[in-house]
Amino acid sequence: MVLSYLIRYGGSNVDAAFHCMVPPNTTPLDIVNALCKPLDGRNTDNGMNEEQMVVTRQLPVGMSHLQLPVSRAKEDETANAIIERAYSILPHLIPAYECPSSASSCESLVQLVDQILPPLSEWDEVKLCITFPLMTSILNSSNDVWNMLNDVTIEGLTSMVTYLAEFSISSDHETRSRSAAASSLFSILIHCKEDEGCNSIQALLENKVCSDLVDAASSLTQDLTAILTPRASCVPLESSARLSSFSRVEDTLNFVGLLGSAAACKGGTYSRTADAIAAFLVEMSCTGNAQVPFAETAIHLAAPTHDGQKQPILDPSSHAYVLPAAAFGSMLSVHNGGPFWRQRMTHKTLPILLKALQAQAQSQNPPALGTLAVVCHMLCCLPAKLLGESNVRQMIPTLIAGLVYFSKNLQALTQSESISCKTSDVLSIILAALLKLLSISPEDLSKFIGIIIPSLLLLCTSTGSEKYISKQLLALQCLETVANLPTPRNAVLREKDQVVAVLSAVVDHPAFIVRQAVVQVRNAWFLL
Repeated sequence: MVLSYLIRYGGSNVDAAFHCMVPPNTTPLDIVNALCKPLDGRNTDNGMNEEQMVVTRQLPVGMSHLQLPVSRAKEDETANAIIERAYSILPHLIPAYECPSSASSCESLVQLVDQILPPLSEWDEVKLCITFPLMTSILNSSNDVWNMLNDVTIEGLTSMVTYLAEFSISSDHETRSRSAAASSLFSILIHCKEDEGCNSIQALLENKVCSDLVDAASSLTQDLTAILTPRASCVPLESSARLSSFSRVEDTLNFVGLLGSAAACKGGTYSRTADAIAAFLVEMSCTGNAQVPFAETAIHLAAPTHDGQKQPILDPSSHAYVLPAAAFGSMLSVHNGGPFWRQRMTHKTLPILLKALQAQAQSQNPPALGTLAVVCHMLCCLPAKLLGESNVRQMIPTLIAGLVYFSKNLQALTQSESISCKTSDVLSIILAALLKLLSISPEDLSKFIGIIIPSLLLLCTSTGSEKYISKQLLALQCLETVANLPTPRNAVLREKDQVVAVLSAVVDHPAFIVRQAVVQVRNAWFLL
């Protein structure tokens, strides 16, 4: 804690001393080595002491090193304990690796990662779990850091692109370590220069991602087809355990979105790659059928049944349509790159969305979750001027329909968590999109105020789990924004008594932060 305080508030001299002043009898990776040591300081089950375990990468061979299931389980337990201990300390160390002076430590970290990637043992996994967050902090700290790296370090980073991609996609590795590896890969892709005619992003897509995505989508479709029946109003929740391919599709699509973000930020000839990925994700979200970019293979998601369309929250196939929409949303949320790539991406994807909205406009069913998620991501991440006023007005009915549907099916929303958390994510972005529109263009929502306020009250009064608190706070923030709208004043005043009465019943909510927000919103409405 003392070191963390010095790093945060000590100025640039502390940062420089941390990376450049090396005390005697240590190595440049002394922090990594210290974090990799077992908590009790004893030898590991394979006979290696602490120093050997950290330095060596060779796997012990011979009958004397044969691990029985008991010793293997004990080694896994030790490794997991080391990782948890390290992740409790890393947040205090990472600020030291976000300063310009950290470039001097990058070379040794890159050399270590290059030696142990791909991991061959449990202890390689431990070292990667510790090293990846530190290396990622350096690479993402600022663009100036890349100007300070030498050619050897940049060459080492470029050479590990394929291994980083494989590590990020594989579910065999620790989740936080995979996330840090993906972040490092993104930084490498957008900063490292390539020879003319070489497109590493497209090469990764064609050689590493496409086949995995097709296989995962095919397995998911088979699983959904096996458990869905035309007569079922919703899939039995216990059968969702069979959807093991769901997370595999999600991980692969998220990685496709990362490649699309990197291509969009890089610009130039890479823009075509970003356009193809964005169009693929939006078309897959809206229709369930799309051709894989730069491949002749098409992906077909299982279509929701007739009853599943009436209750998409409890329909696993509807959940699958949210996965590509979430990947597309992650593309739009990236802050790097030039000023015009979002404009180009909107031009390529908006016609696909509007076509899907027109096709679904005549349906009496709730809005399709995939299309609804794309609408909300666009409204949240893109300026209204970029979308166009007329296009925003075409999206608003879908947004309001989604708000009404979720507010009336909160119990089903809780049940759907046994399938996936994607429906809960959709509710969050619905409220976020609504809050943005209430703040920047309330006149477009004026005729829906009589629908919006009762729906928000239903969302505010629900007593769900702790995970639901963030949704309640968003709903309360929307209610407070509605109270301050200049127009339509009469419609707002008509709901005043009902809002005050309902919020008065929520004042005794178990969570303090919700009680505090309820009092603030109730006072705003009471003073109208």
